Amino acid sequence: MNPRNTVYLYSIFRHSGMATLFLFISYLSLNGLFLLWSSLINTFFISKISQIFLNKLFITVHSVSIIVFVLLFISNISLIQSGKHTMKIFIDDGSTNIKLQWEVEGVARQAISPNSFKREWGVAFGSEPVFNYTLNGENYSFDPISPEALITTRIDWQYSDVNVVAVHHALLKTGLEPQPVDIVVTLPLTEFYNHDNQPDQAKIARKQASLMRPVTLNGGETFTVRSVQVMPESIPAGYRVLKEMDDLDSLLIIDLGGTTLDISHVRAKMRGISRIYGSSSLGVSLMTGAVTEALSAARTKVSSWMADMFIINRHDDDFLRQRINDVSCLESVKAALSASQNRLINRVTDAVNTFSGYSHVMVIGGGAELIAGAVREHCGLRDDRFIMSESSQFDLVSGMYAIG
Repeated sequence: MNPRNTVYLYSIFRHSGMATLFLFISYLSLNGLFLLWSSLINTFFISKISQIFLNKLFITVHSVSIIVFVLLFISNISLIQSGKHTMKIFIDDGSTNIKLQWEVEGVARQAISPNSFKREWGVAFGSEPVFNYTLNGENYSFDPISPEALITTRIDWQYSDVNVVAVHHALLKTGLEPQPVDIVVTLPLTEFYNHDNQPDQAKIARKQASLMRPVTLNGGETFTVRSVQVMPESIPAGYRVLKEMDDLDSLLIIDLGGTTLDISHVRAKMRGISRIYGSSSLGVSLMTGAVTEALSAARTKVSSWMADMFIINRHDDDFLRQRINDVSCLESVKAALSASQNRLINRVTDAVNTFSGYSHVMVIGGGAELIAGAVREHCGLRDDRFIMSESSQFDLVSGMYAIG
């Protein structure tokens, strides 16, 4: 059995099973007393009337104890089953993509869902499903290609209506049946912590309240969010790496997302956080904005999601040529991609320069691949002390899942 389920079942038995255990022991004791009484009334002289009365009394108490025991047992089984089927889903609700991790029959599953929503319902046609949502009196629909897609690369995204819609859309894309769920989400370091590096309870509560709001899906069902837990970004991503580190080591975790740069210096074994840094104005959006402008000059209007596709495929001339309307502007688009990447790298390494004393570096997030090579060279660490996984976008949500 998974340890998380074991702890949950234990908590159920601890709080609701003690009454059943007590009654069961009482039931066994009554059985013993009943047998003892039967022996006594046969050994000593007791009037026939007293024997009949006392026997009926014992039988009545005995029967009632059995009924109550069975009812409590059934009640506990129902609690266990309901707890067992209440799913906990870990969600890194970044501004560009939503990453999710959950568990089905002891097996971890993952999914990713892009954020590209417009403030109107989409047109239904053919067999493809259309995701039309309503929240707070506004209509939204998922549309990855529309230039009218709402901008999500701002810090206020964290508490916005479109954030709630995006989380519900991502939940539906998992393939799970809509059901009550407990979710664990994230906030950037600048939002999770205040100026004194303490959890900002007001912002955490604001995030929780925002995601507790129900969303409706036209012609379909959505998930019911039972509870919201909030974790800081970047820090959980290093959980597995930090567990294996020597006590004197420490890890610098650099998390570059669509909107934010979060850096945390964490001691081995997760024993403490030496320092954190967060920027709510530095992310891959620096490149996205520059590329969108260059594409517009090439008579190619795109959504933020499509601009990110240009960034991902920046070295593929065939991809770029196929999707630019004015091919004569191909070189200017490539120049914008290169120049904006260099600006991004310079700003990230400037932030890294404010840290020292770390033994290892880990680069995560949707922008990890854009800066990894430059950061590795800049930090000058041995190769085995620089960490970037093959699924850097999922490092944070995987760490959240591991922490539980």
